Amino acid sequence: MHEQLEALQAELAQLKARLCEMQQENHLLNEKLTAALDGTDLCLWQGLPQSGELTVFNLQNFKAGDMAPHFDLWLAKLHPEDYEAALTSYSDHLAGRAPFYEAEYRTFRKDGGITWLWDRGRVVERDEQGRPLRIMGAHLDITRRKEYEQRLAQMAHIDPLTSLANRRLLMDRLKAEMERANRHDHQFVVAMLDVDHFKRFNDKHGHEVGDRILVAVARHMEASLREYDLCGRWGGEEFLLILPQTSLEQAHAIVSRLHGGIQQASILANKKTLSVTVSIGMTEYRPGEDFSATLNRADAAMLEAKRRGRDCLLSA
Repeated sequence: MHEQLEALQAELAQLKARLCEMQQENHLLNEKLTAALDGTDLCLWQGLPQSGELTVFNLQNFKAGDMAPHFDLWLAKLHPEDYEAALTSYSDHLAGRAPFYEAEYRTFRKDGGITWLWDRGRVVERDEQGRPLRIMGAHLDITRRKEYEQRLAQMAHIDPLTSLANRRLLMDRLKAEMERANRHDHQFVVAMLDVDHFKRFNDKHGHEVGDRILVAVARHMEASLREYDLCGRWGGEEFLLILPQTSLEQAHAIVSRLHGGIQQASILANKKTLSVTVSIGMTEYRPGEDFSATLNRADAAMLEAKRRGRDCLLSA
């Protein structure tokens, strides 16, 4: 009996020693993992689908309050525009319809701000009936990437001098309005605007003054149009206006107001005040025609306005 007790005590001591070694190994592994993840913005997480419990193993740049400890709280923090896509991806994987869960979504922070996350996970344990017991994954803060992508998208559609829509965005909007007009029988008007004697301004006062003239015209255009209208720089000293759901008669009142505002504009150059005028041609889209026909008609009306002495508005 005594010998058996000694044997059990020896075995217990060995187990304790082994447990101590394993704890030390686990501590070292955690240190290595933390070191590897430092600065990556990557967070490891585990979910228990049956209870909804969520656990985040390393916070990285996140605050503890930003981490939802339960699936329902995670859902509540999802941005409404991303809710359906994220939940569908998660549900499809749990049901076995997808090999993994993956989503990019916005989540609300406690301060009301938004964080963009890339999130991916996989079920690592199921019960005998195939129900998911445990899912593990990682999410990455991609807020800076999304902000950079948004800036690039804006740069691709904005004229750098005037901050108005550029030719690419104007073309996209023009095609969209044409499709909407044909589908719903809506009217819309296009106007082409050209700064009078612009080359003369550039030659006499320099390109810096020419740039100031274009910016001044752009600001007057923005101030004169409605919220849903679009104005942009078509190229050089030419601008294009798109007035959705507007008849030619309605457009005439809007563009006349814009024309008058530009007539009153003044630009300071070499201690002199310069006045600016514009020639404008506008036309209403005709159902079924190609958008290029609409543009050509507006352009022809604008050229006719120049031939008639400039500083006027003509319709075609």
